[in-house]
Amino acid sequence: MPTDKGRELVAEMKEIFSSSPLVVAAEYRGVDVAQMTGLRQKLRSNGARFKVVKNTFARIAADEAGKPELKDVMNGPIGFVVTEGDPASAAKAFVEYAGDNDLPVKIIGGMLDSDVLTSDRVEALAKLPSKEELIAKMLGSMSSPITGLVTVMGGPMRALATVLQRHVDNQQEGSTA
Repeated sequence: MPTDKGRELVAEMKEIFSSSPLVVAAEYRGVDVAQMTGLRQKLRSNGARFKVVKNTFARIAADEAGKPELKDVMNGPIGFVVTEGDPASAAKAFVEYAGDNDLPVKIIGGMLDSDVLTSDRVEALAKLPSKEELIAKMLGSMSSPITGLVTVMGGPMRALATVLQRHVDNQQEGSTA
């Protein structure tokens, strides 16, 4: 029979698994406290967090959240990278921080919404540009044709202004001579 604290942890993990679009399971064996603190700060600054909970509680929570596929990655000491925000930026922050600081973490797998992810797919997700970068690229590509159109539409006006200015200049030269 689980304790009250165990039930609370299961309820918390159920809520996390239900609401988070990205759940990444990773082994964290060999990561010291300072490295883990740095990792958590990096994730927090990107709208994500690293949650460690007993596998037993996580398995129960995965079943209750309707994501039983998550149970396949729950072997050994693992933690979960979860986010309420942009999945790509959370995955990127985790992979980059682990790589830059030579952390001995190993991505086991995860879920993106209802799609099961392998470790390779999580790393591919981390290589995607963030949502803001994609929006900026899209807006840039949308404004390019408009800028071209304005330039083309302004061409005849510029040409007419140039012709009129030369005519005025010629008239002034003729009157001074």
